[in-house]
Amino acid sequence: MLNKFYYNQFGFSPENIKAVKDSICLYSTNGSTLSGKTGTEEVNGHNTSGWFIGYIEKGSRTYFFATNIQSEKLASGPLATELTFSILSDLKLWTTSQE
Repeated sequence: MLNKFYYNQFGFSPENIKAVKDSICLYSTNGSTLSGKTGTEEVNGHNTSGWFIGYIEKGSRTYFFATNIQSEKLASGPLATELTFSILSDLKLWTTSQE
């Protein structure tokens, strides 16, 4: 779905696509941009699911990612983000020094 959004395969107006892309842009540095959105699901007062989805534009390439973590009490969007940044760093796609 994120890939279809990115390439506007849904047929939305270019202005609306640009507005959403601008609103989810988190970091832009050294010719690379990281965009994404987090979320947390709460059930009975406990954070049971956390997610972080997005993409990195690096040169002429775009890399999409989606991370979902689940727990009985301790999952959250911020934890999914932390895990994602660790993975992206291991893959040498994004480092905390770029933030």
